[in-house]
Amino acid sequence: MVAPLIVVGFVLLGMLVCIVTNFKIKIRKISFSTYWVVCLIGAIICICCGFIHKESLKNVFISSANINPVKILVIFLSCTSLSILLDQIGFFRYIAQLVLKKAKSSQVKLFFAFSFIIAILTIFTSNDILILTFTPFICYFTKRAKIDPTPYLVVEFICANVWSMFFYIDNPTNIYLCTLYNISFVDYVIKMALPTLAAGLVAIGIVYLLFMKKLKQKLEYEDEEIVKPNKNLLGIGLAGLGVMVLMMIISPYLGLDIWYVPLICAGVTYITVLIYLLAKKESLKLLWGSLKNLPYELIPFLISMAILVSTLQDVGFIDVFGKFISSQHIIVVGLIAFLIGNLINNIPMSMFFASTLATFSTNMNMVYAVVVASNICAFLTPVGALAGIMYMKILKENDVKFSFLSFIKYGTIVAIPTIFVALGLLLI
Repeated sequence: MVAPLIVVGFVLLGMLVCIVTNFKIKIRKISFSTYWVVCLIGAIICICCGFIHKESLKNVFISSANINPVKILVIFLSCTSLSILLDQIGFFRYIAQLVLKKAKSSQVKLFFAFSFIIAILTIFTSNDILILTFTPFICYFTKRAKIDPTPYLVVEFICANVWSMFFYIDNPTNIYLCTLYNISFVDYVIKMALPTLAAGLVAIGIVYLLFMKKLKQKLEYEDEEIVKPNKNLLGIGLAGLGVMVLMMIISPYLGLDIWYVPLICAGVTYITVLIYLLAKKESLKLLWGSLKNLPYELIPFLISMAILVSTLQDVGFIDVFGKFISSQHIIVVGLIAFLIGNLINNIPMSMFFASTLATFSTNMNMVYAVVVASNICAFLTPVGALAGIMYMKILKENDVKFSFLSFIKYGTIVAIPTIFVALGLLLI
């Protein structure tokens, strides 16, 4: 067991360093992150050294079970592609401009309006997309209004990661855990709606109390002309998203394999947009931009992590950890997952716990506890989720002073009570 553990340990450490430093490799005009490269190298070493059994390796790619990472990637990338398409159409910026206009001179109104809109949009789209879309907008309007961006940036990031617990399509960690345990869309919502609602309201309340004095300052902002997105394209995009959510709700009753639904809905939506653009003789830049911005790095990352987790299972480490974790209370399980997520990132943490619980526990509350931890751990430190690193990078590019220590300070104050509320309500 020692040699495989050393390899996996070094891989996780290297991945962590690459995430924190945002180290990239540039080849001519193309640059890419290296966190997934480290994981890929580690996976190759495990294969070449025979640490992972051939049958386990085969199951990573072609298993008919729900745990198959390829199916999970199809679900996540298909759902994300619809969110990115709506972003390219201009939907998210349009909503943000409307919120800003309605708030007028009140920062308090603006704060709660943004919180509400980000919560709703996160539920129906994706936490990562909201962070990538709204963060630059917040930096822009707060500079123009000459107000402190911190309250809005903090509540944006926290809302995007708390409310991503509501539907399991909102976060790849949710998708991974739910597909492994064959949790249906409806069953998931029934279980997670109350914890998400309570945790979301608590988190927003805490952030408001932290910045209450700053938010009482008057907002001075000159109205800008609101850029309305193309109604036809927006209709196509929203229809595709709506049909996808509806079909995922009813798919178990129709006997459909869940991963087909987002793939077909995304494919039909993109083809419809293509036909519309060709008919109107418009540029295909919209489609190209949407496809170009998909998180392709997640493909080698998720598959590599699946290989590493299978390696830990084959050498017996998961058996040792599983015997310990299966005897713990679900709140303890959630807190352990919460802390480990900030040591190795929420995606590998979720995959590790998924394999552990699948072998040693039949308590579904433990699975939901890991779901909670995988979302809320994102705002304890920037390492907790890849979104945190992207978020810090965007702030740096926009000359916003928000250090790692500031992230941890605000994250700790909000994350700890929020996770206790969410985990506590799982027991009801």
